Amino acid sequence: MSIGTISTVNRPSDGSARARSLTVWAGRSTVAIGVAHLVYFSLKTGSHWGGWAGGALHGRAAIDDPANAASVGGFWSLPGSFAVPLILLGLLVSRMARTGQELPGYLAWTLAAWVLLCAAVLEPSGFPLGIVPVALLLLARRHRGSATRTAPGTAAASG
Repeated sequence: MSIGTISTVNRPSDGSARARSLTVWAGRSTVAIGVAHLVYFSLKTGSHWGGWAGGALHGRAAIDDPANAASVGGFWSLPGSFAVPLILLGLLVSRMARTGQELPGYLAWTLAAWVLLCAAVLEPSGFPLGIVPVALLLLARRHRGSATRTAPGTAAASG
């Protein structure tokens, strides 16, 4: 080995390290979106919290009552929303990336389909923000794939 060269023995390739970094940031951005959703709708639905705690939405009649429409909508915007599962997904994605676990390909593609569908149906909304973690996950997958194809010894193992 000459001066200025780097050994690749027992080190992740640049593509693999880049994929890991992109995946961690995808998880972080997913957490940020979920937290932003919770903060925004906490401010918008604060007037309904007392009613929710007091059972204003208990029973089918209460849910179907047009007078409770704003409260029901607020419920589905905050505690009944996907914000908490989205935060948990982001934390899981980040942890898996930090520990070197590969995410299944269907995760990015399913998240992409959900984000695009919801953004097309509900406008304006925050759904287009979901394009950020989706793009990061897809880029990470691309980098991981190129790192696998160009890793030393890969060609000999496949032949």
